[in-house]
Amino acid sequence: MTILEDPATGARADEAGGRPRVIGTSPLRKEDDRLLRGDGRFTDDVEPARVLYMAVARCPYPHARITHVDASAAAALAGVEHILTPADVRRDTEALTVLRPVPGAPTLPYYALAQDVATHEGQPVVSVVASSRHVAEDALELLDITYEPLPHVVDVLAALEPDAPVLHPSVLDSNLLAANSDGSGDPEARFAEADVVVEGRFRINRVTALPMETRGVVAEWRPGARELTVHCSSQVPHLIRKQLAETLRLDESEIRAVASDVGGGFGQKLGVFPEDVLACLHAIALRRPVKWSEDRAEHFRGSTHARESVHDYRIAADSTGRILAMTNVYATDIGGWNSPFGSAQLSSVVFNGPYKVDDGYTERRVTLTNKTPVGAYRGYGQPEVNFAYERLMDRLARRLDLDPVELRARNMVTAADLPWKNPTGAVYDSGDYERCLRMAAEAVDWAGHRARGRTPRPDGRLVGIGFASFVERTGYASARFLARRGSVFGAHESVTLRANRSGGIDAYTGVSTMGQSSETAFAQVVADVFGTGYEAVRVHAGDTASSPLNTGAFASRTMIAAAGALRAAAEELAAKTRRIAAWQLDAAADDVEIAGSVARVRADSTRAVPLARVYTAAITGQGLPPEEEPGLEATAHFEPSDAAYSFGTAAAQVAVDPETGEFEIERFVLVHDGGTVVNPTIVEGQVRGGLAQGFGAALSEELRYDADTGQLVNGSMVDYFVPTAADLPQVELLHTEVPSPVTPFGVRGVGEVGTIPPGAAVANAVCDALADHGVELTALPITPEAIWSALAGRPADGEPELTPTPADLPDGGVEY
Repeated sequence: MTILEDPATGARADEAGGRPRVIGTSPLRKEDDRLLRGDGRFTDDVEPARVLYMAVARCPYPHARITHVDASAAAALAGVEHILTPADVRRDTEALTVLRPVPGAPTLPYYALAQDVATHEGQPVVSVVASSRHVAEDALELLDITYEPLPHVVDVLAALEPDAPVLHPSVLDSNLLAANSDGSGDPEARFAEADVVVEGRFRINRVTALPMETRGVVAEWRPGARELTVHCSSQVPHLIRKQLAETLRLDESEIRAVASDVGGGFGQKLGVFPEDVLACLHAIALRRPVKWSEDRAEHFRGSTHARESVHDYRIAADSTGRILAMTNVYATDIGGWNSPFGSAQLSSVVFNGPYKVDDGYTERRVTLTNKTPVGAYRGYGQPEVNFAYERLMDRLARRLDLDPVELRARNMVTAADLPWKNPTGAVYDSGDYERCLRMAAEAVDWAGHRARGRTPRPDGRLVGIGFASFVERTGYASARFLARRGSVFGAHESVTLRANRSGGIDAYTGVSTMGQSSETAFAQVVADVFGTGYEAVRVHAGDTASSPLNTGAFASRTMIAAAGALRAAAEELAAKTRRIAAWQLDAAADDVEIAGSVARVRADSTRAVPLARVYTAAITGQGLPPEEEPGLEATAHFEPSDAAYSFGTAAAQVAVDPETGEFEIERFVLVHDGGTVVNPTIVEGQVRGGLAQGFGAALSEELRYDADTGQLVNGSMVDYFVPTAADLPQVELLHTEVPSPVTPFGVRGVGEVGTIPPGAAVANAVCDALADHGVELTALPITPEAIWSALAGRPADGEPELTPTPADLPDGGVEY
């Protein structure tokens, strides 16, 4: 990574005492030692004594009435210990709760096993526990389940047609779960007075997060203690605890959720899934541990999907290219039910990207289809809308015969404008958007490319360069912001710091470690603020029994919120440490500093006391100042006042064969700003990881459903084309560092940025190369077949001609 401002690769000096800073450096990760040795503790590594194994029978149809369930033959199989049917689940549990409801949407009662009607292929119907997974799977074959197939719909636009089969007729009279709108000004008046209007329909593909570790759960019930311990692969153990308590009719104090090591989440592992509830029910009934590990076939049909949406986007501009108005009306596919995190909402929050526009409008139509439910996924609506507005920015440039870089620069929010509120109420905090754009253009020699023109290379290929500029919301503004949208979790983060007799500090957090390097970053903040060595801080993560209540790891919020809690707790702990050390050194507390493993007098470093001795005095209560109470620990909570907005520009250079549509990404440059960098190596890893997923969704990944059968046709690793390292282009990263004024240390989130610009940048590059052929790409993924179809002037395979119902939409109200 190249850092352009405030270099963070070496030690920084503290303004007060000149000691080296830990923030801004790249020490070895705390997680690496155990993970590289194979000593991580993932859910499947948990193997309690007398454990039993669960398997789940799933509906083979996209939409079917369950008319008969007979489990007697399965129950008679040797080794089968327990079976749950839909009636059992209905009797013993409440419906699964939703952590982020869609504003204005009615409640869709969703139980761990389908009740009467299944609304998607793969929905759990019966659950079996046996002495081994093999026996449990064999028992599934003996179940007698009768289905009555019902009409289905798997296209998001077709689902809005008046004659579409309604998935939940007892609650809704259509498949529109809710419509949410927001905006400001008078965009229609601006469109009427505009010199040019560009518009288009943009289809975003359905994908899956595909973490290396699939979902899993191990549930163990101690009836005497009334304690349910649930090991789970989750990003949000405290929210898992909350939901399980509600669904199982238990008190939260009776549940312990543990997510030690998590092999990737990417937003998919947010909230309780049906299998979590089923394992707990079996464990409570049997008084034995019950384990379930998701296989890949189940993953493709039982874990939440993401992204799928159709955007009707418009931009109005005057003859100079100044944008007058932007609107986005989009249908987003939520599948057969509302999952715990439900429909992506950031397509509405940042619908205008980095462009300054006062007159704008966005409307989200959350639509039910007979497919696996949709949930959160890295970017959560931002890659989708970025593809739409950035494709239209290039189209606008061609219509006005303007340089697309200059058009973007002319319309970007400037540093002088910031903070600035966009039409949907998002407050962009700070930054220099144009600088990132100019840097990207210079890095790919945009000026030279324009001068060379579109002369084919000797092999006949044409070269194109495309840009995608973006802003990314990271974190949340406050709990009040979330409450207005119906979310049942907070914006804060909490941490407990506790000194130990060995001279170290134990940090307890509910944030599970899932590859985002939070253990390392948390330890860096504590060491930096407290003054001790990085190696002296140990982070204990993901256990609700030892950590204070918290929210979890998602939405690029963890560092933003946790940094404030870590700082406050470290400052409180350090202040008491200095007071005790000052008593032992016969000095004033203000004259004492913490330096590595000792506390010392600033003016005379020979007068020092080991921190281990200070901590022991506090823990034992022996040798304390008269006014000090025993103990040395601090718990702090922090809620950000505002969200922080990362920003940047990506540039892609491609070479395209105009005969076949085959193309190669020859260069990809990303200029990004994540505010103050806590650890440069971690930031680079996060951005590169996001780019890998962004390229996958942009170029090859797509979950395809057959319209006639409603079946997922590529639900396996053989047919779902996730990229390998060999498939990814070389990436050049440039990174500016503009501290955010609304977060601790000026940090912004970086976990999702890489997923946002690849689709738009590559599509714009291909269309630039093929501009003389009139090619316009309007759908993801971008494949040679799609380019060939555009060259041939025919629509891509499966492109429907249906449109959403234009009127009488049930309005979920303003907000998103």
